[in-house]
Amino acid sequence: MGIQFEEVSYEYSPNTPFAHHALKNINCEINLGKLTAIVGETGSGKSTLVQHLNALLQPTSGKVTILGQEVVAKQKAKGLKALRAKVGLVFQFPEMQLFEETIYKDVSFGPSNFGFSETELKQNVEEALKMVGIDESLWDRSPLNLSGGQKRRVAIAGVLASNPEVIVLDEPTAGLDPQGSKDMMQLFLDLKNKHQKTVIMVTHDLDHVLNYADDVLQLEKGEIIFSGSSDDFFQQLEESTFVLPKTLQLKKMLAEKGFDTTGAIDVEEIATCVKEGLR
Repeated sequence: MGIQFEEVSYEYSPNTPFAHHALKNINCEINLGKLTAIVGETGSGKSTLVQHLNALLQPTSGKVTILGQEVVAKQKAKGLKALRAKVGLVFQFPEMQLFEETIYKDVSFGPSNFGFSETELKQNVEEALKMVGIDESLWDRSPLNLSGGQKRRVAIAGVLASNPEVIVLDEPTAGLDPQGSKDMMQLFLDLKNKHQKTVIMVTHDLDHVLNYADDVLQLEKGEIIFSGSSDDFFQQLEESTFVLPKTLQLKKMLAEKGFDTTGAIDVEEIATCVKEGLR
């Protein structure tokens, strides 16, 4: 069983002058084994939605079913520790949460709190660090002395070390340079394809959605206005007045001129296709 939202609403500061409905009657299903992008304008409810995935927030009304476990409004949720071991949530700018004296200890924090044995902890921490590309020579260094991209990789390794089935990422490439952003997205693609993880990603970057996402949820003012495949999402965008991703605009323009850019996901790869087409 995947992840289902049934008539889910969430209200911040209920019964106060500051009450705000961030989610309104959400009904959707998120498929396991896919990379799902959650898109929408700032304030549309994206971050609120994903915080329901490991019950960091619990619905004001409705029900969320996550990997067979139900979280129902106005009922005390049980087994949250086990659920949070299965669903890892990485906040925007997670590197700001690094605090241990070494990278190894920082990544060990999650699994040690979930009760992993020493053998499991060692194996998971080392696998997670290797998975995100942090060389063993760095493990005893302070995470605070790393570059921004490396810090983010360490923070993500801290979530992966608990071996979650589902990885939830809130704006994971925010603040990264183009190469760092591309490397990070490749990591998430590898987690899905090579390690059979379900990846759920909040993003404003439609190029990332175009190039990496299988499915898309689009929110507007706390409501879902689109749920479906990435292909269908961009098809309906083309039929609207919405501004398409720059790479898609470029590929469409080149297609009209007879260039085949199938499979190209960035400007460099598109340029290579054009060069081959000119030969």
